[in-house]
Amino acid sequence: MRSLNQLEERHVASLADLRGADSITLLDERQGDIGPGFIDAEPLDMFEDGWSDLRVDPEMLDESLRFEIAAHWESAPSLPEFSGEFRIPSPMEMVTQGPSPSLDMLSTEFQREFVSHMRYFDNAYESSRGFMTLLRMEPGSSPMEVWFSDLRGTGSEPYPPGYVRLDLTFTEYVETLLVTKGLYGWQYLFADVSFSDPALEQLTNGLRNGLNAFPEIFPGLDYSPLLNRLEARQ
Repeated sequence: MRSLNQLEERHVASLADLRGADSITLLDERQGDIGPGFIDAEPLDMFEDGWSDLRVDPEMLDESLRFEIAAHWESAPSLPEFSGEFRIPSPMEMVTQGPSPSLDMLSTEFQREFVSHMRYFDNAYESSRGFMTLLRMEPGSSPMEVWFSDLRGTGSEPYPPGYVRLDLTFTEYVETLLVTKGLYGWQYLFADVSFSDPALEQLTNGLRNGLNAFPEIFPGLDYSPLLNRLEARQ
């Protein structure tokens, strides 16, 4: 049986924390079998003809999740309302998923080209919320950009409606997920947005409720940096 690396151990432990928290109702959870990592996927052009010059970020080769891991949860009735969801696919799912089937629905050639390079690595896999976090797998770029797609009222031209770039690398995103547990809207804490924007109004209360409750639910984690980011975006 293949052993877990340190990052995988931490994510398995984080899932166990959600499962064991009295204040959290775990609606669904998933943990796949260990498979190939990103280091096993190179050269990437065996998956896509245009990827001969594409290289994943070096830290993704050193240590990464080699299996699917996911959770969908909500706060218990005794707490203010907040909830969350995440699903990190295996590296093989990422590199074999192909371009988005919605390319033809985009309005400009720039948008179609932009989205053609996107591959999701987190999404609303069980709820109907529809958010996705995507890696811009464009040859010649390093580190690869991370984008979030959710609310159509966010973002700006020339990019498709709802797309905002995150101030995170792929590895930083996966690390931050250990703290946020997939709390809905956490990605906007790392985007150039204002939470006074009407498009984000409904998310803000749940995000604040969660960040205020988490220090007691998960006392070993520091939530002050995320709360500071929230305050800075009011």
